[in-house]
Amino acid sequence: MTDRHETTRKRSRGRPALRSEPETRAMLIDAARTEFLAEGYAGTSIDAVAQRAGMSTRTIYRTVPNKADLFRLVIVDAIKTSIAHLDDPADSAGSEDAFFALVRAYAHLVLGPDGVRTARAVMAEQAKFPELRESYLGSIEQVAAAFDQRVAALCREMSPATVQADRGDAALLRSMINGAQRSAILDPDNCLTSADVVAWADRCTRLFLRALYGPAD
Repeated sequence: MTDRHETTRKRSRGRPALRSEPETRAMLIDAARTEFLAEGYAGTSIDAVAQRAGMSTRTIYRTVPNKADLFRLVIVDAIKTSIAHLDDPADSAGSEDAFFALVRAYAHLVLGPDGVRTARAVMAEQAKFPELRESYLGSIEQVAAAFDQRVAALCREMSPATVQADRGDAALLRSMINGAQRSAILDPDNCLTSADVVAWADRCTRLFLRALYGPAD
C-alpha cells in the first residue's frame, strides 16, 4: 500500500502542471508578440512560437488556425491593453493633468520601441501579406477612437461652458504625435528614449491646448 502511494507521488512530481486556458492563451500571446517583433511577420513560424512558449504546435492550432490569426490575436490583445490604459485616469490631480497623462500614454504606444518596430514590420511586409496590414490598421482605428473620445471628454471637464473639442480636433493632436512615428520608422537610427517621448507628447499637448483655449495667463 505504501509502495504504491509512493510510486504515485513520484509519477505526479514528474508530470507538468496543467495550465488553464487563460494561462495558455497569455503565454501564447506573449511568445508570439516576441517572435513577431524580433523576426517580422514573414520570419515568424508557428514552430518557433511553440518552442518559445514551451507548448506544442497542436496546442497553438487549437487556439488559432494559422499565422495570420495568431498575429490578429496579438493585435487584439494589444488593443484591449492600450484602450484600458488610455481610459485610466492615471491618478491625476485635475483634468489638465489627466490630459497630459493621456497624451503621454498615447505617445508611448506609438513612439515606444514596440510601437515603432511593429509599424516598421507592417510597412516592410504589407504588400506581401495584406492580412497583416488589415489587422494593424484595424487596431490603430480602435485605439484612435478611444483616444479621441477621451480627449473630448477631458476638454469638456476643463472648460464645459466654452470650447468643446470634437474628433477632428483630437485627430489633429494625434497627427502631431504620429508624425514623429513616421520619422522613427523611416530612420533606423532614430531611437526615441522614454524622456524624448514624454517631451514630445507634452509639447504637442501645450500647442493643442493653446490653440483650443488661447495662451495661458
